[in-house]
Formats: sequence, C-alpha cells, structure tokens
Amino acid sequence: MKLKPSKCRSISIVKGQVTDQRFHVGGIPVPTVSEMPVKSLGRWYDAKLKDTEQFEQLNNDISKYMERISKTLLPGKLKVWCFQFGILPRLLWPLTVYEIPITKVEKLERR
Repeated sequence: MKLKPSKCRSISIVKGQVTDQRFHVGGIPVPTVSEMPVKSLGRWYDAKLKDTEQFEQLNNDISKYMERISKTLLPGKLKVWCFQFGILPRLLWPLTVYEIPITKVEKLERR
C-alpha cells in the first residue's frame, strides 16, 4: 500500500499551540489542516481546534431549514412531520459530535 501525501493531512502541536511545521513523505510535503481542513465522521478538523465555528454553522443551518419549512404551503401537521423526520436527524449528529454547551443548545431549541 502506498501513502498518498495529497490525501493526507498533518498537524503539529508544540506546547499546546499549533505550529506550521511541515512533514514530508518521500520528499513530497503533506498539507496541514490549516491549509486544507479534513472531515472525519461528520466532524471538521482545522487549525483552530475549537467548536465555536461549528456552532455558528449549525445555527445558520437551523435558520435556513426553518425558513424553508415556513415558506411551504403545507399544513401545520406536515410541517411538523418535515421537521421531525427531515431536519431533526440532520441536527442530532452535529450535536453529538461537537462539544456544544447546554445553554447554546437551549437557544437552538427555542428557535
């Protein structure tokens, strides 16, 4: 099996801080996560290593989904069905993958 540096990502952490140290495989540099973030099991890994940006993305997604449902001409029962079986499963995975404080999750629930 051959390692393809273009499909790999690297991160170097020294004393708790991300550094710009480059790793090479066979003379070819491996891209860092700050250059090209990587997604694994629905979680994005980038150089910041914080979940705050992901919460903002989740918040924007909820707004977009709720607007789409409210603009449809469906009756209320079907709008609830769309939320329960279409949107809610999409929201549960990021809530389990990222560490989001309960206060922020309660704000999302109020929406």
